[in-house]
Amino acid sequence: MLQRASLIVLVVAWWLVCAFVFGAEPPYHAYQAELLPEQRVWFRNPDGSCVQCSNGMAGVQSNVISLSTLLWDTDYGTAVRGGSSPSRVESYCDKRGIAVYNVTGSNTIDWMKWGCKTGRFPAIGAGTRHFQFLYGWDPIKNRWYVCNNNSPRQIDEYSAEEFQRLHLASGQWVVVPDYPPLPMLPRYVPWWTW
Repeated sequence: MLQRASLIVLVVAWWLVCAFVFGAEPPYHAYQAELLPEQRVWFRNPDGSCVQCSNGMAGVQSNVISLSTLLWDTDYGTAVRGGSSPSRVESYCDKRGIAVYNVTGSNTIDWMKWGCKTGRFPAIGAGTRHFQFLYGWDPIKNRWYVCNNNSPRQIDEYSAEEFQRLHLASGQWVVVPDYPPLPMLPRYVPWWTW
C-alpha cells in the first residue's frame, strides 16, 4: 500500500516538474458566447434599435425565442424598434413574458461577470447612448469581448480599463436573461501538453 502511494506521489511530482520546466500550463476557461457571424448579422442595427439588437443576440445565445425575435413581428408581439430605456425594456419584457434581470447602477460589472460565468451572456450598455452584446470575458487575462451591433461580424476586445470606460459612458445598464443557460460546447484540450 505504501509503495503504491509513493508511486502516485512520484508521478504527480514528475508531472508538476515537467509542467513548470517546459512552461506548459493547464488550460483555463475563458467564458465565451457561441454565436456565429452568420447569426450575429441578423441583429445589425438598422435604425437605432441597439438595445433590441443586443437583447436579440442574448436571446439566441440563451435559446429564448421571445427575446431573440424582438426586432420582428411574431406571435410573441409586434416588432420593437427605436431607442429604449430600462423602463421600456421592462415594459416589453413584461408584455412578452420574458424574464430578465434589468439592472442599472454601480454593480453592473459584477452582473456581467455572473452572466458570463453562468452562460447567460447579457446585453450591455457600452459606449455613449449605445448597447452591445457581451460576447465573453477572460478572467485570467482580464479581457472583455463585445459584439457591436453596428459591426456584428467582428468581436472587439478590451482591456479591463478600456471596458470600464466603455461601460461607464453608457450609464451602467445591463440586461441578463433569467433562464437556465444552454450547455456549453465541449473544449477539446490536448491534456498531454500540460
